[in-house]
Amino acid sequence: MLATAVALNLEEAPLSLQETAAAANPVVNAVMGGERPRHMVEGMLHKHLLSTGLAAFPGNSDGVPFDCSHVYASGNLAGDMFANVTAEATGRTLAVRLYNAAHDPGMKDMLSFLIARDTMHQQQWLAVIEELGGTAALPIPNSFDQSLEKQEFSYAFFGTDKDGNPPPAGRYSAGPSMDGKGQFTAVQATPMGDEPVLGPARDGSGAQKEQM
Repeated sequence: MLATAVALNLEEAPLSLQETAAAANPVVNAVMGGERPRHMVEGMLHKHLLSTGLAAFPGNSDGVPFDCSHVYASGNLAGDMFANVTAEATGRTLAVRLYNAAHDPGMKDMLSFLIARDTMHQQQWLAVIEELGGTAALPIPNSFDQSLEKQEFSYAFFGTDKDGNPPPAGRYSAGPSMDGKGQFTAVQATPMGDEPVLGPARDGSGAQKEQM
């Protein structure tokens, strides 16, 4: 869809700009040349057809394996719903930036549709969060007994000013917590542990003599 929109916007562009865009993206090149984008995508998949014999292969068109590095599935439904809201919010932000940068009415019309869908996507995940209890169901996971955590730090905002100045006052540092289970406080972060003793470096480790 995006490649088609770019190709349509390039129809009356200078030839040098058309050639640059076509060379950068084979799908855009296919649309500009009158081909069906589907055929171009299928051609990009020949590597997988030859290598895997039509077996399922989780990878992109360049053969890079799919490693789940951008899949946010924690096993906690509420936590995953908040992650979904974040993803839709950042996606809508990108679409809005593209809309503001576009001048072509057709491009802006397409982007306005994408922006509207991201509005709904945010709302649907927020609706699930509400069904799961909303802020009253915090913290996530709410199945853990909070009496087992260091509760003196549960709602404390740590200031990290090197001169010891208190952090600026805000909703996050005073008043009731968002889950209604505590009171926000502001404290200056201080070292609370002992100085670690790591021991000398091992012989043959390549350390400095002062470390031995």
